[in-house]
Amino acid sequence: MCTATSIATTTRTRLSTASNFHPLNHNLSTALKSITNDREQESSPSTAASSTSNNPLGVLSSTSSPFNNPILATLDFAALVLFAGIGKANHDTTGAIDLQSTLSTAAPFVISWYATSPFTGIYDSTSCTSKSGGDDNTILLEAGKIAAKGWIVAIPLGCALRGVIKGYVPPVPFVVVTMIATLILLGGARVLYAAATTTKNS
Repeated sequence: MCTATSIATTTRTRLSTASNFHPLNHNLSTALKSITNDREQESSPSTAASSTSNNPLGVLSSTSSPFNNPILATLDFAALVLFAGIGKANHDTTGAIDLQSTLSTAAPFVISWYATSPFTGIYDSTSCTSKSGGDDNTILLEAGKIAAKGWIVAIPLGCALRGVIKGYVPPVPFVVVTMIATLILLGGARVLYAAATTTKNS
């Protein structure tokens, strides 16, 4: 009986040892190591930064702030105030512009434009500058795209914020005119800025 038990134990030990060298176990071990390495790379800061930069909406970025480009931020502010001023002048019988009323109208759009900038990336290091690379036409086109990316998020939010402040839903004609006018003014201002900075740095 003892001999049979000893033989069985020895056999199990040999089978266990042999199984460690089985190609299937080797492949499984290799696969597990590969998965572990992939997860470590995904959690590394460099990979996270790369995935953030490739997101079409820019994701939350501490590098996109009006303080990063005060001149461009001022230009955007002027474009939105100009939009509000034109609207107020068109609704005034004398064509006069009330500065306080104009700033009040522009405020929701300015707030939403700046507040969403970390998400839309409109003030990152390559926004409307020659650093983005390519020829002049490419730079101008990219400037327009960046403006449109901020516009599609901030302006509807500005309309909603204005509605909350006023206490009623903005009428459809106002929203349509606002969307078109701000796209032209913001996009045009940024294209002009890109053209000026490109010429200056060339």
